[in-house]
Parts: sequence; C-alpha cells; structure tokens
Amino acid sequence: MAQLKIPLDAQRFSKGLTWKDYMAQMGDTQARTEDYYAKSVLTDDERKFFGGVNQVKYAMMLAENWCGDVHRNSPLIAHVCEAMQGCELRVFFRDKEADLRDTYLNNGYQSIPVVAFFDKDWNEIGHWIERSHAATGKAAQIRAKTVDVAPKEQADAAMNEMRKQVGEAYAGGQLWRAAVQEMRLVLENRLGLAPKK
Repeated sequence: MAQLKIPLDAQRFSKGLTWKDYMAQMGDTQARTEDYYAKSVLTDDERKFFGGVNQVKYAMMLAENWCGDVHRNSPLIAHVCEAMQGCELRVFFRDKEADLRDTYLNNGYQSIPVVAFFDKDWNEIGHWIERSHAATGKAAQIRAKTVDVAPKEQADAAMNEMRKQVGEAYAGGQLWRAAVQEMRLVLENRLGLAPKK
C-alpha cells in the first residue's frame, strides 16, 4: 500500500505553534486546559514507554480553542510528545488548515484534536483522533441521561450538565489512560515495538 502524502514539511511545520505558544493564545479557555494538563500527567510506565520511542521526530496537532475534546485531550498529547526523545510538537488550527483537516477526517467528521506522528523524513508513523473509544462510550452514556432526555427549553442546561459530567469522568484518570493506550498501540504496531510474547 502506498504511503499517503501528508501536506506537511519542515517549512510548514515551523509555522505551527509550540505547545507553550498555543496555550498562551487561548484566552478565557486557558485555565481549563492548564488544569487538564496538570491532571493528565503520564504514569511512570507510560513515560518509560514513550521515553523509549526515538523514531518520532515531529508531531502535528490539529485543534481549536472552543472544543471540549481539545481541552481534555490536547494536554495529554503534549505530555506524550514531551516524553518522546527529540519529538517536536506543533499545533495548527483545524479551521485554518483545510487540507490537513481533510486528511484526517474521522469517519467523515472533522474531529479534533488530531495528533499525527512523523519520522525525520516526514513519513507518517500513525495518528490518533479526538478521544479514546472508552471516552466516546462514556460520553454517549452521559448524553443519554442528560441532553437526550431534556425538554427543549432546558437544552442548554442539559448540555452544560453533560460537559460537567464528562469532565468529572476524565478527572478520574481512566479515560486518559485509555487514550494513552491507544496512542501507544499506534506506535507499537507501526514501529514494531510490541512486547515479545
């Protein structure tokens, strides 16, 4: 199978925001993302695994400041990239980068965050989109008990309650562990790093 040509190179990558610069421009959503950054730190085992990955030289993240999944999962992506030796992360705004956005559709949807991992020659090693499968299931359960059953006049309040409960579910840590496991599997499978049996 031919390698998909990703519209990214060193020159374009350099125009992306560093994680620090991305955080600095967030405005009124910065505090929430910083809180998730503090809460989503890697475990010792996760840090050890990603610390042993040296083939990933570049990581490109697509994000937007208004997205709840970005607030919850972009900090975790930053932790993963920080743990990998020599990995440089740059953040791009999904709505300003149509070609990158359209390269990473999620079953036809423009889901974010997206992280794509590249080697030194800009070959994509793999990518991960939006949230873990466990988080998708948990959010669906919460939505069924809040938004889906709310009367029309209470839709906004129900949506706020759903967001609150999803945030609480992340605070327990299991949904971040599931996301890390999915990113780890992407790299293990593509780089042949799966443990020997």
